[in-house]
Amino acid sequence: MDYGFTTGESIRRADEIVDYMRGPRLWVPRTDYPDYEDWLHRAHAQLRREEKLAVVALSSGRVAGVVLFQGHRGFPGVLEVKNITVRPDLRGRHFASFMLRNAEVEGGRQLGCRQATVDAKAGNEGVRRLLLREGYRPSRTEDLYGLGAGDDVVYSKRIG
Repeated sequence: MDYGFTTGESIRRADEIVDYMRGPRLWVPRTDYPDYEDWLHRAHAQLRREEKLAVVALSSGRVAGVVLFQGHRGFPGVLEVKNITVRPDLRGRHFASFMLRNAEVEGGRQLGCRQATVDAKAGNEGVRRLLLREGYRPSRTEDLYGLGAGDDVVYSKRIG
């Protein structure tokens, strides 16, 4: 085993992060996010401009997991977790929990956030269990993106 985690390589690894996020991911059926490729394109540009930041899990020097986050554009002091991706064969190693916790710490330190928010499809039981285990609580349910892919649950947590 050769695992490592970093938060300081978002710009340098932007291409690799986005390419990795195109591959298989835990808990997320493609049908839940019909505009995912467009979102990845935007996320790539935002990583390169440091508008989005990443906690990256590495296995033998290659990306094995990512949590993307940013300061919420509409609510100062709120960390917005935009994506949690872990390679399926790493299930059970708590990579997602570790990266999520570190995104919260970095969001508090770098962005001055005191609250975190993340959304997931209402039917995504794996992410729901992860978020509840990590202290997030559902705050509302709605179709956030209007893409006809179902309702999203917004989860929130106090951090810092």
